[in-house]
Amino acid sequence: MAAGATDGFILVPHLTPDGLDDFVDRVVPLLQERGVLRRAYTGPTLRSHLGLAEPVWKG
Repeated sequence: MAAGATDGFILVPHLTPDGLDDFVDRVVPLLQERGVLRRAYTGPTLRSHLGLAEPVWKG
């Protein structure tokens, strides 16, 4: 991990209604260019994105 990096962002839409659009349009591409934010997901589900095993259903 890079020194001085952040592990997340807090966006408050009711304080800055247009802030999310600016973030998505400007910050996300910069993070993707730097290789710290994925451009695509690895699978079709949240479970697969997180690398978790499929559950075993008993019934």
